[in-house]
Parts: sequence; structure tokens; C-alpha cells
Amino acid sequence: MAIIKGVEHLRIERQKRQKAESIKESKKEVRDQAEARQKITLWVVQHYEGPEIKTIEVGKIYTHGILGSGGRSVSVIINAKKQNIIEGISVDEDDNPTDPGGSFDDNEYSYTGKTMKNKTLDSVKVIYWEGKQHDERYRSDSRYQ
Repeated sequence: MAIIKGVEHLRIERQKRQKAESIKESKKEVRDQAEARQKITLWVVQHYEGPEIKTIEVGKIYTHGILGSGGRSVSVIINAKKQNIIEGISVDEDDNPTDPGGSFDDNEYSYTGKTMKNKTLDSVKVIYWEGKQHDERYRSDSRYQ
């Protein structure tokens, strides 16, 4: 009986330790994702010209190909307007954007090859965008359905 109780106690302690490690890892992942969104947002603000940017919604960073052989990319929405979606911004392993993505013809923002270092994130709200295919916010604008 004592051996069974001892083994069960060890199993419970191991489960508690694994759960604590999992929580610690998920907090680190959330922090890393937030840092990546900040980098991507700053890059967009400093590389796209147009009306004042108030919000940038940054999507999930996708890895393409087997073990990332196809690169990584992210999509953003500027000022919550579907016409201002920029898709497929290339991102390196350190979450630094490297190349502009594609956008609608009537996008209010245009890519500039130069970095506008005078622009900051002071008045820009960064939001995590889940990238839902049928985002309810755009139902009223029939051009983009």
C-alpha cells in the first residue's frame, strides 16, 4: 500500500510540475508574440505612406513549406478597413519584416522603399487580428465580399 501511495504522489507532483512549466512556456509565447506584433507594426508605420494610422491589426505569423522552407509571412489591417489589408508581408526568423506584401488596388497606403525613422508607435493601437475569413466588421461593404 505504501508503495502505491508513493508512486501516486510522485505522479501527481510530476503533473503539477509539467503544468507549471506549460503555463510558463505559454506566457513566454504570448510575450514573444506581442513583441513580434510591435516589430511588425513599427515596420508598417515606417514603410507605408497615407492617412494617419490609428490602429494596426496584426495577424498570426504563418510558416510556409516543410519546416519553414517556404518562409514566413503575416497580414495586417490598417485602421480597421478591409481595403487596407496588406497580406503576405515576409518575416524573417526573428520576426523582422523583410518585404512588403500584396494589397487591394484602392488601398489608402502605399509602400515606400525608404524607412521613415521619424514615425513611431506613439499614437498607434496594436491589435491581434485572428484573420477570420468572414470577419463580421465588413458585412456592410459589399465591394469586398
